Amino acid sequence: MKSKDSSAKRKRKHRSIKELNTTLSLERQLLQNLLDNIPDAIYFKDDKNRIIRVNRFYAEGFKLPPEDIIGKTDFDFFPKDQAQKMFEDDLYVLKTGKPIIGKIERTLLPNGTYNCVTTTKIPIKNKKGKSIGTLGVTRDITAYDNSERTNLDMIINSLKVLDKILETKDPYTFGHTRRVSMIAERIAKELKWDENRVLELKMSAELHDIGKILIPLEILNKPGKLSDLEYKMVQEHAKQSYDMLKPYSFPSQLPEAIYQHHERLDGNGYPRGLMGDKILPEAKILAICDVLESMISHRPYRQALGMDVTLKELKENSGNKYDREIVDVVLRIINENNNKPFWLNSDSSQ
Repeated sequence: MKSKDSSAKRKRKHRSIKELNTTLSLERQLLQNLLDNIPDAIYFKDDKNRIIRVNRFYAEGFKLPPEDIIGKTDFDFFPKDQAQKMFEDDLYVLKTGKPIIGKIERTLLPNGTYNCVTTTKIPIKNKKGKSIGTLGVTRDITAYDNSERTNLDMIINSLKVLDKILETKDPYTFGHTRRVSMIAERIAKELKWDENRVLELKMSAELHDIGKILIPLEILNKPGKLSDLEYKMVQEHAKQSYDMLKPYSFPSQLPEAIYQHHERLDGNGYPRGLMGDKILPEAKILAICDVLESMISHRPYRQALGMDVTLKELKENSGNKYDREIVDVVLRIINENNNKPFWLNSDSSQ
C-alpha cells in the first residue's frame, strides 16, 4: 500500500515539475517574443557585465545570431574607449542600484558609421535587494539627431553672418571672438565637459561681444585712454549682447554666460558685480579666455602686452578675480605649448 502511495506521489511530483517546466518555458518564449517585437536594442548583463540575453533588434545590429553574443562583453563589439564608458555606466548601476535614464551617446557601428542613441540602464536585483545584473534599452535616434544638427548648422551659419557684420565694423573684435572660442573649447575639453556643453560654450564665445555692434566705431577703435562716459558705453556691450540674444531660443545658459563674462569672483566685475558661485562656470571660462586673448593681442589703443605679463595677471589673481581650477588648466596647456599661444597653432585663427 505504501509502495503504491509513494509511486502515486512520485508521479504527481513528476507531473507537477513537468507542468512547471512547461509553464516556465512558455513564459520564457512569451518574454522573448515580447522582447523581439520591441524596435529597440534590449540586453541583459550579469554582475560581471557579460551579456546573458539580447533581443532580435540587438542581434541584428551586429548581424550575429544571439548565441554568438551571449557570454561576451561590450569590449568584444565596440572600440575600447567606447566600451570602457559603457562598462563604467554598468558598474555605476551595479554599485549604486540607481538607474541611468536616457543617456545620449554616439556609437560606432560594424559598418564604420556612427549613430546616435539614447540608453537607459536599470539594475536587476535579487530578493534581498542586491544588484545582480543590469537591463539595458538602447534606442536609435540618429534621424532626430541629424535633424537637430541640420537646425544647428542653420544657427551656426546665421552666427557667421553676424560675425561678418561685426568683422566689417571692427576686425579686431571679430578675430578676438574666434580665438576666444578656440581657447574656451580647449579648456572645456580639458575639464571633460560633454560635447553639447562644449558646443554651447563655443557659441557663447563667438557671440560674447556681439553687443559691440551698437558701440560707435570711433569709441571701439579710439587710440589712447577712454573717457569715463566712453568706458561706460563700452561696458554696456555685455548687457546689450544679452538683450540681443535673450528673446531667441538659444540654450538657456548661453545668453546668461555672455551677460556675466566680465564679472569677477571678488565682485569687482561688471555689469552686476556678481561674486563667486553666483557666476556660471561658462562665464568663468569666458572671462579668462577674454583676458588671455586680449592681453597678448595688439589693439588700436595699445600694443600687445605679451605672454609673460598676461600669465602674471592670471597667476596673481587666481582664486581672487579668476577661477583657480581654470587658471591652472590654462597654465598647464600653455606650458605644454612652450609658453606660446596654443590657439595660434591653427591657420584658421589668424
